[in-house]
Amino acid sequence: MFIGLDNPSKARIIVEVVRRKRARGEVMHTNETVLAQAWRSPSQVAMNRLVGIATVHPFGDPRAIGMLCASVGTSDVVDASLAILSRMLGDMEVLTTDSDDMAKLGVPHHVL
Repeated sequence: MFIGLDNPSKARIIVEVVRRKRARGEVMHTNETVLAQAWRSPSQVAMNRLVGIATVHPFGDPRAIGMLCASVGTSDVVDASLAILSRMLGDMEVLTTDSDDMAKLGVPHHVL
């Protein structure tokens, strides 16, 4: 979800989806790898706001992430790390702009 924040039209959608989820009491989660890929500007206001309300997890087990990529035929370690995090959190829905990889990775997801 954070990666879409550099697109102004997506940023508004992302902020609204997060607002609704938080109003329902849902906790937002992400990992360091997503933030590293998404943080493209020092002044991303929406990014700063979302990071402040999300639980940020470590990257995860590199071997497990690499093996997952190999097993489903993707090279996107960021998406694979989110898929593993989703499973660790009880198949938590992943907010994504990349439906194809998330479908391959077999995790519940919502396309933004």
